[in-house]
Amino acid sequence: MDLANALREERKTAELLALDKGFYSQVGSYLAGLEQELSKIEDHYSVEAQILQDTLKGERSSLAKLIDQRMKKIVRKAVKNARSASREEACLGMTREEEDIYRQMLSAIHQGRETILAHIAHTERPLTGKKDISQEYEIVRLLDSVPMFVGVDGKNYLLSKDDVVALPAVHARNLHNKKLAVQVKSRDDVS
Repeated sequence: MDLANALREERKTAELLALDKGFYSQVGSYLAGLEQELSKIEDHYSVEAQILQDTLKGERSSLAKLIDQRMKKIVRKAVKNARSASREEACLGMTREEEDIYRQMLSAIHQGRETILAHIAHTERPLTGKKDISQEYEIVRLLDSVPMFVGVDGKNYLLSKDDVVALPAVHARNLHNKKLAVQVKSRDDVS
């Protein structure tokens, strides 16, 4: 087995190269065989031991890079195919482990997309019935501080005692009903 060559071939193309379903098991057996050979050598400083150590180090490095290369391609493929119906074809040439990763990523992408769309649908939903109360404002003076809240107009309100502010009417009425604010009459209202 030559993992450096497999890495070289994988880097040549944008698509995943076809690997046997049990490729990583085969690699594990291959590396275990090299380690076993190395353990049988009595003189760990011999030329033979050094060659085996270098081979093991090189093969492990090539394997790590090969996995990274293939993961990048699998991620791209999962993002690209997340909206597609042909999920089985997308797994061609993948090992069993890569197929599992691919399917988990597709699932995560779908769940993430659904969560985002649910948030968007929630924020796009009209906040009122037939009447657009976000356009109706009343001026009030605060009698006490109020914790921050998000108004029906989408603005954040952090109000302190004695603040005079124009609030959406629904909030102004709520604060007035709770004895936290009083309505401020304008000169036009007095006449």
